[in-house]
Amino acid sequence: MRVTLDGEDGVATPVEMMYLLVFCLVAVLFIGFLGRLQAAGVEVTNTAQAAARAASQAPSSAVALRSAEGVVGASTLGQRCVGGARIELSWAPSSSGAWQGGAVTVRVSCTVENESLVGVWAPGSRTVTVDDTQPIDRYHR
Repeated sequence: MRVTLDGEDGVATPVEMMYLLVFCLVAVLFIGFLGRLQAAGVEVTNTAQAAARAASQAPSSAVALRSAEGVVGASTLGQRCVGGARIELSWAPSSSGAWQGGAVTVRVSCTVENESLVGVWAPGSRTVTVDDTQPIDRYHR
């Protein structure tokens, strides 16, 4: 004997399971996107810190920029960033107006395609920008 409630024949369960499957696939892609975006941010942060530290050990602002560019060029950001990483250097002089004893700030920007973050085709891109400031070594020659 078969009993049904108001003409219900149990067809809704497979349809609901398909919705659940699609939701799970979208959720996995979104979590992967967030994880890869966070990894790109960590890589840019580490590179900015290393570039700022290298610049802070330079004897002048011109040498500091070359040092920071060398660190960014040696990093793996060239493979991750569209068109390569961009770098800006600014510095604040010491109280006496000299380079030594001041502070240097390095800004590293990296534009990452969404497709590389998601793993499947996705339009657009994201730009990750990180600043790092380091004191300039007062006694470095």
